[in-house]
Amino acid sequence: MSINNIIKNRRATPPRFMSKEEISEETTQQLLENANWAPNHKQTEPWRFKVYSGAAKEKVANAIFLRLEEKMKEGANVNMQKAEKLRENIKRVPVVISVAMQRDEAQRIPEWEEVAAVSMAVQNMWLTATEMGLGAFWATPYFISLLHDILEVKPGQLPMGFFYVGKVAVDYPSPGRGPVDSKVEWK
Repeated sequence: MSINNIIKNRRATPPRFMSKEEISEETTQQLLENANWAPNHKQTEPWRFKVYSGAAKEKVANAIFLRLEEKMKEGANVNMQKAEKLRENIKRVPVVISVAMQRDEAQRIPEWEEVAAVSMAVQNMWLTATEMGLGAFWATPYFISLLHDILEVKPGQLPMGFFYVGKVAVDYPSPGRGPVDSKVEWK
């Protein structure tokens, strides 16, 4: 596939449209290797990933749900239907990658540039998954700040969600895009 076709064929495939069929560690490693080549200013390489599969994925899914249930009982704004959906999504797919941004200690560049670099790393994984015929989905639950200890968030890190990867079980159609001309001004 050409890069133009890969970009146009990339989809946000919700976990419910992915099969539970395992994907190889080599495949996941290739996604991460390509993520590592994302552009970033001052070579900060701010992306951090934790890969969950098998028993570790089940364990983190249950730990997240129990923590959210605990926080809700303490008065935190937690929608338990969304907590259950997160748990089921994590369990449903073969690989879940938690995504975080590690802030440059010297803060040589604005934080938004580091967030953008992590986003480009995720896009690299997403385009690689598309080229491999896999589905992918990136989601950041609003209550992610309640999960720092479970996700082992280190000082200076900002959790940026979960990247789900799996084989596509049900094709998810493109929502399309409006014409680029409506978003561009030529000067």
